[in-house]
Amino acid sequence: MVPSYNDRAQSETVGVILLLGVFVVSASAIGVAYIGDVASGGDEVVVSADLSADGTDLRVSHLGGDALPNDELAVVVRANGNATRYPFAPPSGEFAPGDRRTVSDALVADASNEVRLYHEPSGKEIERASLTPEPDPTAETGSIEGTVVGPDTASMRVASGASLGIRRSVVPLSGATVAVDGAGRVAEVTTGPGGAYRVDDLDPGEYEVSASAPGLAVSAATATVEPNATTTVDLRLDPLRPAEFDVEIGAVDATVDAGDPLTVDATVENVGDENGTRTVALSVGDEEVDSDEVTLRPGERRTVSLRWQTLPTDVGEQTLTVDTGDDDATTTVEVLDAPTDAVAYVDSDGDGVRDETYTAVELAFLGPVDGHLVVFDDVDVAVPVETTADRVTVRDGVAIDADAVAIEASGDLRVGDGSTVDTSSWGVFGSTAGDVVLRAGGTLDARGATVTTAAESLSRFAWTSAGDIELTAGGDADLRDGTFDATAEGWFGRGDGRISVTAGEAVRTDGASFAPERE
Repeated sequence: MVPSYNDRAQSETVGVILLLGVFVVSASAIGVAYIGDVASGGDEVVVSADLSADGTDLRVSHLGGDALPNDELAVVVRANGNATRYPFAPPSGEFAPGDRRTVSDALVADASNEVRLYHEPSGKEIERASLTPEPDPTAETGSIEGTVVGPDTASMRVASGASLGIRRSVVPLSGATVAVDGAGRVAEVTTGPGGAYRVDDLDPGEYEVSASAPGLAVSAATATVEPNATTTVDLRLDPLRPAEFDVEIGAVDATVDAGDPLTVDATVENVGDENGTRTVALSVGDEEVDSDEVTLRPGERRTVSLRWQTLPTDVGEQTLTVDTGDDDATTTVEVLDAPTDAVAYVDSDGDGVRDETYTAVELAFLGPVDGHLVVFDDVDVAVPVETTADRVTVRDGVAIDADAVAIEASGDLRVGDGSTVDTSSWGVFGSTAGDVVLRAGGTLDARGATVTTAAESLSRFAWTSAGDIELTAGGDADLRDGTFDATAEGWFGRGDGRISVTAGEAVRTDGASFAPERE
């Protein structure tokens, strides 16, 4: 604002008016407006403004002079026969020297826009301009097109000379979905007749093009789009591959003390195109020691932790194999000899880890225990062995030699292949052998095992008496290839033991021998 002071001398007032007149005359060529008295105090206002275009945006710049309230200013734009008013307020405040106001999309591209900046209270025009914004340049784009085909089909044909041949052809896929992803854009189209597709208006750059259809594997390729050019990408969809599980074994400790558990981490990946479920099994030699069932989506990977409980009988280098049914991986580990007198252990919670271990004497007097009782080493005691557990396993090749043996399991009982349960007796002046009782609430498995309660004496005047063998199962009794001997040998007199076999379901005795014959 330039205030007017009425108490100044006449000569000063005339001088100011003359100077102001010179300023207005000289500034009018660059957009200066003298508005006059616009305030209640009779102030005189001079404003210099500029109107310009930034594309279709209108820019109003205050070049100098006085500040004016925003709510007193407006811009009117006339183009193509239409007039539009754009007020400066809101916001409140002033339009002051150095300020710039942008009115977005106020101008019509490629047309003559008559623009006027008004001071509305006085009705005076501050600035005018004729602006013709050029339209935004049209971006140069490209296209991707191609054909999607399905699996080969084969047809028989007869070639010249009556030779028989096979002609293979592809099947165009209509209705397949093609996705184009890149340069900030994702587009999807559906193939038409003949499997053809086309995507236009793509910015130049790199794209991934993929095609999919029900029952077929996804196919993908990369493509480069050039301006004003068409890139051809043909895709072929093959049948879905069934689930296939590859396996890799991670880092495994090179050594482990006998009796300690060993964890084997294996990474399993489904490299097929369909969901699948496989049993991932860990074996030591030919014996499976742990397994886990795994379900994977196509391309999914998962790490499976499998555990092996080592035993004193495992000392030496052992080969570990993880098998999925589709693939397998192997590694080796050295089981170190760890001094121990243990011959059995119990797994109370079914995790495959020994919770308690027992020497031969402790096993003989063990009595009932909860869990899975495993006899893994030879037992040689001069007392009876009597024990009961939820489940009992006598490992392959283990020998139990005692005065008498009574082992009972509420579930399954297994006496391993090549193992021996021996209560036989030999003496010069007579002998009496102890009984063997093997009872299972579930399955009794004694395939390939030897059970003997035989008795023998060299004296002509001594009596020999063999022990009884009782084999009882609530489920199946599998005694195939087993040997069961309850005979007595002596000069003076002898008494064979009884062999009784009782099962709630089937009894299998193929290849088994019984002496005397079982009841």
